[in-house]
Amino acid sequence: MAITPTGDSLLAVDFGSTTTRVALFDVVDGEYRFVAAGGAPTTAEPPYLNVVEGLRHAVENLRAVTGRVLMDDTDKVIMPARGDGGGVDAFVATASAGQPLKTVIMGLLPDVSVESALRAAQSTYLRVSEVFGLGDRRREEQQVDAILKTQPDLVIIAGGTEGGAVEAVMRLAETVGLACELLDERHRPRVLFAGNAALRDDVSKTLKPYNVEVHPALNLRPSLDVEQIDSARHELAALYQAQRAATIGGMGEVALWGGGITPTSTAFGRLIRYLSKSYDSSKGALGVDLGSAHTTVAAAFNGRLSLYTQPDLGMGYNAHNVLDDAPIEHLARWLPVDMPDRAVRDYVLNKTLHPNTIPQDVNELHLEHALARQVLREALRKARPAWPASARSARADLLPWFEPIVAAGGVLAGAPRPAHAALVLLDALQPTGITTLLLDANGIAAALGAASPVNSLVTIQVTDSGALLNLGPVVAPVGLARAGQTVLRIKMSYAGGDTVNSDIAFGSIQVLPLSAAQTATINLQPLRGFDVGRGPGRPAVLRDVEGGAVGLIVDARGRPLILSKRPDKRREANQKWLWEMGG
Repeated sequence: MAITPTGDSLLAVDFGSTTTRVALFDVVDGEYRFVAAGGAPTTAEPPYLNVVEGLRHAVENLRAVTGRVLMDDTDKVIMPARGDGGGVDAFVATASAGQPLKTVIMGLLPDVSVESALRAAQSTYLRVSEVFGLGDRRREEQQVDAILKTQPDLVIIAGGTEGGAVEAVMRLAETVGLACELLDERHRPRVLFAGNAALRDDVSKTLKPYNVEVHPALNLRPSLDVEQIDSARHELAALYQAQRAATIGGMGEVALWGGGITPTSTAFGRLIRYLSKSYDSSKGALGVDLGSAHTTVAAAFNGRLSLYTQPDLGMGYNAHNVLDDAPIEHLARWLPVDMPDRAVRDYVLNKTLHPNTIPQDVNELHLEHALARQVLREALRKARPAWPASARSARADLLPWFEPIVAAGGVLAGAPRPAHAALVLLDALQPTGITTLLLDANGIAAALGAASPVNSLVTIQVTDSGALLNLGPVVAPVGLARAGQTVLRIKMSYAGGDTVNSDIAFGSIQVLPLSAAQTATINLQPLRGFDVGRGPGRPAVLRDVEGGAVGLIVDARGRPLILSKRPDKRREANQKWLWEMGG
């Protein structure tokens, strides 16, 4: 039975590092739909130093499209909606703008409480500067000096199972207190305590004389074999909001309009968790958000979310960090044309200095997409250790089975053709089996996640309406064969009655015609022990498969994807794959 919305319009804003985006959702024919979006440069930095200015420009761009007046003369969002069509009934905000919060983690066992605290910290925009555990050989005064040098915005104290360690945990709190006594009162950090619950009051009493705010969360490790991160994630999101409201002009005002500001990574993770429940429950759902300053990888398995945010790796402000994580050859290997290393390095450094620039010619486009591949691969490599060992996959060294895979970020949404974005994702993520690539072409993924606590129908109905661009279904058989050998036979029967048969050779990538307006039944017969997710050599029948902007993508290049060691052969292969994808 269809559920009828009880409210009306919703306006969502996302304050990114370089761009502020607004999206309008409203009821159309009895269901919520995405109406339109607008954007403008973020104005958190000089000369404006107030994010409301950028929000106003973004809303004006939205008004030019819809004709709807959404802000009044005092630059406030009009709520509730007026009878003349102006204003909205609800408002949500997300943000990733600003520097990551400098964070110190203090725990007991490195493989237990410290590891869980690190995992919780990786869910939002924190930069962990120091980690202290029982194995730390520094004397207490040296630890205090390290905290003073860091001048953290946040300290996370973890450790002690329920009913477990007491003295060791209290020593951590005392060390924090000593450091705070020496810090300027205006720059004392907030403290998140996520350890032995019996010590919450004692930790608060220890730090109260230093005017330090202590925020409790559920014990990250109530027992050695149990980890609970959601409570700490929630508190970290709230602390992020409070810090942003206190340090970035206009954030505090905007937070009052909608009951707070959610970290963009948190909102994105909510959407991926929802998709993991609404799609194939035997697989996980994967999301990647490629931002200017940050990159987020969200993986959810039957509703259990693993959220990883790389706060110093992105396509703009932090692009230069790619050069620190990998040699220049790792970027150049994705190029279809010959370019000197200096040109590659200069492009990355210029992107750091001028993050809003867009490619001016085809060579710069190749560089941009090569950078995107490397950023995604690096973020994925760091995110994977936190995924559950039970995640189903063809092999432990390959990506688990996912359905769907969602990609967000301006470099992907702004690709000249959908095929460009699809090939970047295939090269960087290397999905296996059968999946669907969804592109957040309108920049609304975080908005849908942020809307879920306010009005879950917005998330459900807008997602189901196809607001995320379907690039197409993907079939990526797993196995090993000689180049040119047939490894998969496909019979695709369209709803109209026509049939297409295709033999897929190992080492190739092919796009079969299946547009967004078409559906088909697809019969897959793997050969030579190849696996499409049903087991080696076992066939699969996919019914009522919806097409996408690219078509049915069959990636038989092998997993993991192995590139030639010869630069000329690599370039030739990259160019061939780009042509075959239609890019």
